[in-house]
Amino acid sequence: MQRFVNEYEYTTDILEESVGAWWDCKFKAGYRSMCVVFILIAVLSIVMKRPVLLLVELAPLFVIASLILKKKRAIQIEQERVSTLFHNSALSYRVEVGEDISITSSKGNNRIQFSDVENYIETRNLIILFVKGSMTLALDKKGFKEGTKEAFLSLLADTIQ
Repeated sequence: MQRFVNEYEYTTDILEESVGAWWDCKFKAGYRSMCVVFILIAVLSIVMKRPVLLLVELAPLFVIASLILKKKRAIQIEQERVSTLFHNSALSYRVEVGEDISITSSKGNNRIQFSDVENYIETRNLIILFVKGSMTLALDKKGFKEGTKEAFLSLLADTIQ
């Protein structure tokens, strides 16, 4: 198996992108279904000539707004955790991927079995691994010291079903 080493500083931008992407993926079906419900209610109100049905449009809008607010709150909570644990000092990560995944930070060392990675997504700046137990592991696309971003994405595509 190829070996990859990724190093980066866990900044506020990375935190927001990582946590936000997790929420977007977790609730993608919810967003979509609420949009479909919204459209169906609009069509029904037109077809049935009952504009009063448009008041029901508030329900899916409320659900979507609620999900957006929960996402923002989750990002704030993660920022508070990092600030409390590290007293606003720089938090850097070194992620080594081989037979398993080794994560080294000022918090210590952890290992994750590669088989525990359930899925992944690519965002603008990150590759985010979704790990069993609703955990995520972000890798900065610019942070590869060994291996390349393209080779790592290829490995993920070949390995994760």
